[in-house]
Amino acid sequence: MGGTLVQDIMTKNVISVDESASVKTAADTMAKNRVGSLIVKSESGPVGIVTESDIIKKVVSRGADTKRTRVGEVMNTPVIFASPEQSVTDAASIMTANRVRRLPVIQNNKIVGIVTHTDIVRASPAMISLLEERLRMREVSAEIPTRESRIRVGSMAGLCECCGKYSTGLEVFDEEWACENCSNEKRAKGGERKKRGFKDWSRMS
Repeated sequence: MGGTLVQDIMTKNVISVDESASVKTAADTMAKNRVGSLIVKSESGPVGIVTESDIIKKVVSRGADTKRTRVGEVMNTPVIFASPEQSVTDAASIMTANRVRRLPVIQNNKIVGIVTHTDIVRASPAMISLLEERLRMREVSAEIPTRESRIRVGSMAGLCECCGKYSTGLEVFDEEWACENCSNEKRAKGGERKKRGFKDWSRMS
């Protein structure tokens, strides 16, 4: 399985929803297509993911109006992703290190597919168990990413909280998600790079 790439096992027919759409629209889209999550898109590119759990916990359980609540208000962002040329091993490492069950596949700021935990297990059942054991042994960690470690822990896509521009290389600087340009500016000014985390991501159960 060493030579198997993400593009070989990913699902190419990705169901998505606009960030300005209502939560009801998102729920109807999930039901119609029999899926449990949707990639959230903006004019610039994919910016997040919304799941059935998000709708239940953040909208329904709070008695909020599903017709008035926008997807962008409840989505998990930024979105961690894989590229089609990455190996299945890399994708499994990203999932395990970040405790996620699905990875959008992005190329040139466009969604070209999605790969799930189930896809990985089908491709190589032993891989997930091995990586989870390594994670427990702290051989795999979600430390501050460098260019070299980014393949292992994944990349983030979304809107830079500093300049508002879309980026597929977000990292945390001074408690904000920053694109490469803004990160460099903050670094030059002595800003502090933080351990990367998630604002709210659908975790493995």
